[in-house]
Amino acid sequence: MSLRDTARLAVFFGRLAVKERLAPGLHVRPLVAELFLTDNCNLRCVSCGCWTSNTKGELTTEEWRDVLRQLVALRIHKVNFTGGEPLIRPDAVGLMRHARDLGIRHLHLNTNGIRLTPAVLDEVLDAGVRSFNVSIDGPTALVHDRIRGRLGAFETTTTHLRHLVERRDRLGLKVRMNFTVMRDNVEHLPAIAALAQDLGVTLYLNLVTDRTFLFRTGEVTGQTAVVRDRLDAALAELEAMARRDRRRLPRYSDLRYLRGHFSDLVQRDLPCAESQLKLMVHSRGEVGGCWAHDPTATVRERSLAEIVDAPEYRVEHARLFRKECVGCGSNYSLNLRWRPGTYLADLQWRAGRRSLAV
Repeated sequence: MSLRDTARLAVFFGRLAVKERLAPGLHVRPLVAELFLTDNCNLRCVSCGCWTSNTKGELTTEEWRDVLRQLVALRIHKVNFTGGEPLIRPDAVGLMRHARDLGIRHLHLNTNGIRLTPAVLDEVLDAGVRSFNVSIDGPTALVHDRIRGRLGAFETTTTHLRHLVERRDRLGLKVRMNFTVMRDNVEHLPAIAALAQDLGVTLYLNLVTDRTFLFRTGEVTGQTAVVRDRLDAALAELEAMARRDRRRLPRYSDLRYLRGHFSDLVQRDLPCAESQLKLMVHSRGEVGGCWAHDPTATVRERSLAEIVDAPEYRVEHARLFRKECVGCGSNYSLNLRWRPGTYLADLQWRAGRRSLAV
């Protein structure tokens, strides 16, 4: 990360500290744009509802190109391309390339990996993407394919992930494997950690929720019923693994948050930096900054600058920062990383003075 990038992030999180402690109404403009290129998907995951309907009327190529131009004017630091599954859009790589040509230097892709073939990967890398999250929800084909609703998905995704890892060091890529903790796979936490270490990728633990858009289905609600004893047993084994070799594994503070997620969804003592950092543009143009609260503005009616600087946006985002919300746990790790106390807790854990068991 360049000195300029570091300075921008330092100023952003410094302003958040001021907002939390001194000036609750302080307006903090977002630095990252989360672009939901499509709500549609090529898998049928039990932890997500985006595949249960076919979303129509999504932004056209030219509308997305205009969104990217507006993001440049807003001085957005990073653009995340996500979905649904973004790579099912024929123009996805072209939009990534357009973002690069406009001068957006930090580009990220969230994908289930099914379409990230070596040929497509070459195009994505050529378009300037240098950061990837690849979703794997089980350590074996039996578990992953059942959760993802497609036979052969595990083999396809892990093969494509290995190809991506082969390119990582030479190109300086950031590659993360995302595993969503839910009822049907919680006992596989230690095995997925071992897989991440075997693949040589950082493991990130998403937390299943039925509060966010695209996830509000009865089947997803069922997946939130994680049995506490199974969670505790899996975390105990994962913690023992991390004490032997913590490379590529979530830090102690993240695991402690996970342990509390299924009993306290909001965890209101931790402000939501995610809602301040992200500007979310949905597939049909709706604009917001929160995963769990539906946006009311749309880029088809107003510019991004007008939306972000509007009084109603500022009021809502001050409320979301305080977690006056339904709760979701989305990107909890970001919310933890700007809290100095979590780093002290991690050091105490490494010294053997803390444990997930207490």
